[in-house]
Amino acid sequence: MNARWLLVWLLRLAGGITVLAYTSVVMPRGWMEAGHAALGMGEMPPGPLLDFMIRQASYVYGASGVLMILMSLDVVRYRPLILFTGISFLLAGPVFAIIDISASMPWFWTLADGIGCVAFGGGVLWLVLRDRAD
Repeated sequence: MNARWLLVWLLRLAGGITVLAYTSVVMPRGWMEAGHAALGMGEMPPGPLLDFMIRQASYVYGASGVLMILMSLDVVRYRPLILFTGISFLLAGPVFAIIDISASMPWFWTLADGIGCVAFGGGVLWLVLRDRAD
């Protein structure tokens, strides 16, 4: 296994997981409310703004997953975009952790958000740099 092969599969794995966010675009509100309660966050606030934010953010997450899969098809050609993706996720880790803390998200959510983004971004950058050296 070389760095390029690992980079391709890391992008595909993350992209495949992130594409699942599309489900929240069409998910019934009742399911969202049940998930909200299951996370221990109480009753989900009513109103169109929250629905709008959840559904549009989910669409953007899903689209970024498709983009990662497309970039994995030619990691040499899309190297600048892959570098940007790695840097973006690396920076998103602490930013998301701060947002999660200020929004009073559960500790496990905050931890997964921050560490997950840093690990993915760092992994992408490390593999891109290793691929160049190979």
